[in-house]
Amino acid sequence: MKRKWKWLLLLLLIPAVPLLFFAWKLFYPPAFLPHQKIIIRVPYEFTDPPTGIIPMGETIYHPKPKVPHGHPGIDFGWTTGEKHVMLASTDGVLVSAKQGASEPGKWDIEIQAGVYLLRYKEMDDYSGLKVGSSIKEGDTVGHAGRYCDQQHCWFNIHWELASASTILDRFCPVNYFDSQSKTSIENIWVKVPADDKIKSKFPDLCSGDYNAKEEK
Repeated sequence: MKRKWKWLLLLLLIPAVPLLFFAWKLFYPPAFLPHQKIIIRVPYEFTDPPTGIIPMGETIYHPKPKVPHGHPGIDFGWTTGEKHVMLASTDGVLVSAKQGASEPGKWDIEIQAGVYLLRYKEMDDYSGLKVGSSIKEGDTVGHAGRYCDQQHCWFNIHWELASASTILDRFCPVNYFDSQSKTSIENIWVKVPADDKIKSKFPDLCSGDYNAKEEK
């Protein structure tokens, strides 16, 4: 009889394992515990700043409800050059590297730094490190994606600062940047004309649902 109960308990535990794993990924309890706020750098080289930005929260190119909260990150774009290096915004561990997930042939990677995730999407390539490898702030992680139409070519990367907890979602990165990075990105944004199609409706680097969204 005891053996029968052991088997019954085992049969009950087997389906519980994936449920527990899913719950851990969804909530990620460490993100709700006291922790030091991360300080990050912009993902581009200061000597090669982007010429354009699509801010977080805009809904022109990322309309609701298809994109529930609007644009969930910041896009950095360049209209000239041959390649644009993408850098690790902080020390961390490469936890994901996928090709074609966001754009055909492009690479998406995810770097975990404690309770935070840094996402680089739509890159032409990535550094080739294996998942689980350590990364240092400032390391090259890949190059911005190159796109062309019949008239010209341009470069773009979609970048996000997120919580490792899906519940907490993504954060507005502005107040997480070090001083040099914050100055750099704000100087780029201020040069965008006020009557720009996007900026006229979404005047902040983080607008709409992501306006000033950060940890309490």
